[in-house]
Amino acid sequence: MNDIGCVIYTETKSGIKAEWIFSENKNINKGFGIGTRITKLNTLNRFEGTFEIEYTDINGVKSPKLELVISFQAGYYYLTWINNNTTTDIGIGLLNDGKLSVGYRQWGKSLK
Repeated sequence: MNDIGCVIYTETKSGIKAEWIFSENKNINKGFGIGTRITKLNTLNRFEGTFEIEYTDINGVKSPKLELVISFQAGYYYLTWINNNTTTDIGIGLLNDGKLSVGYRQWGKSLK
């Protein structure tokens, strides 16, 4: 099974919150995340911008704080997760009922 995940973002007063699930080597992990907006709010494409985000799995294990860049491109959102100036994951998403639904995978991994 390919390493792939799904995350749903909703807006908060200070940024975004996430509910995520990820499959890696046939193991499923899931959890939540909280992101603080770093860039100014784009009122037309509200999820667009840069966030500092931290994810927590169901066991309480936290990820490092990541930079999440969300850009709007021709009807969809493109996402890049960055840790210490290195891209870790990429994703693509659509807005539905005020929530951003995203499929993602680890950057640089083969899709075998």
